[in-house]
Amino acid sequence: MDRHTDMSIAKTPILELSDLQVEFDTRAGIVHGLRGVSFALQPGETLALVGESGSGKSVTAQAVMGLISLPGAITGGDILWKGESLLGRAAARRARKLHGKALSMVFQDPMTSLNPLMSIGAHLTEVQRRHMGLSRRAAAARGAELLDAVGITEPQRRMAQFPHELSGGMRQRVMIALAIACEPELLIADEPTTALDVTIQAQVLDLLSDLQRQMGLSILLITHDLGVVAGLCEKVAVMYAGEIVETGTADDLFAAAKHPYTQGLIRSTPRLSDRAERLVSIDGAPPSLLSPPEGCAFEPRCPQSSLRCRTRPPLAAAPGSTGAHACWNSTPAAWDTRGADPKVSFA
Repeated sequence: MDRHTDMSIAKTPILELSDLQVEFDTRAGIVHGLRGVSFALQPGETLALVGESGSGKSVTAQAVMGLISLPGAITGGDILWKGESLLGRAAARRARKLHGKALSMVFQDPMTSLNPLMSIGAHLTEVQRRHMGLSRRAAAARGAELLDAVGITEPQRRMAQFPHELSGGMRQRVMIALAIACEPELLIADEPTTALDVTIQAQVLDLLSDLQRQMGLSILLITHDLGVVAGLCEKVAVMYAGEIVETGTADDLFAAAKHPYTQGLIRSTPRLSDRAERLVSIDGAPPSLLSPPEGCAFEPRCPQSSLRCRTRPPLAAAPGSTGAHACWNSTPAAWDTRGADPKVSFA
C-alpha cells in the first residue's frame, strides 16, 4: 500500500505511449492498426480508452503487454514504463519480468482466456510460483485468499473446479484474481464487463474500484460503454481509426466534448431522461486501415467537414495532455441539431 501511495507523488508517468505504431501484414495488404497513439497514465489514475470496435483499443493494450506477434509488429514509437523503454532487444528481458507481475491484464472473454483443462487453483498457483517464487502449498493458500478477496464464496471448493463449472461473473472474478495475484502496479482491463448482465457488471466495476483504493492501482480501462467511464474513470482518451482524437477528464468530456466523434458517441448513448423516439446515430462507417485517408479519418462521417479536413490530418494530442482534440473545425454544438441539451450527465 505504501509503495503505491508514495508513487503517486512522482512526476514521471507510470506508463507512457509516444507515437506508437502497429502494423499487421495480411493477405489483403498492410493494416495500420495503430497510427501514432500517444497518452500518459499517472500512478493511481484510471484512464479509459473508448471508441468503436476496431478503433485500436485492444491492440493498444496488447502492445503494452508485449502480446503483438506475427503477422503484427510494432513499427514505430515507444512504450515507456516509469520513463524507461520496454521496446528493443536491450529492454526485452526487463519487459518480460514486468509483464504479468507489475503490469497485468484482465481479458475481455474469461471463457476463452482460462485454460479449460486446468482447475482454477492451477491457474492461480502457476502465476504465483512463476513470478513470486512461492511453494506449491503457499501459492494454493494465497490463491484461496485471492478468490475470497474478489468476492467468490467457498474459495477452497472453487480452487478444485474448472472454468466451465463457474458462471460468467465468477469467471471474470477469477480473471481479476489472476491479474492482482502478483500485486501489480498497473491493471489493464479490456472490456471486463462486456459479456456480463447489468447487475454483475456493477459488481465487477465496484470490485475494480475497491481494489484500486486498497492496492493503489493504476488502471487502463478499455470500453465502449460511456456509463462505465463516467462511474469509474478520471481521464478519457477517445480512439478512432487507430488514433487518439481527444483527451480530457471524464467530467469535461461529458459536459463539453470538442471532437465531433466524441460528441457523436455521447449523443448516441441512450439515457433514461431522453424521450426521443429514435436514438441518434453516427452515419457511415470507419475507414479501412489498409489505406488510411490522407486527412482526418473521421471526415466522411463528420457534420462539419471542410476541404482542409480531407487533405491535412489534424494535430494529435501530446502524451499526458488533457483537453486536447485532433480537429480543425470542432464546435461544442456540432451534434446539437435536434434541440437536445449537449451537456449530458451519466450520474
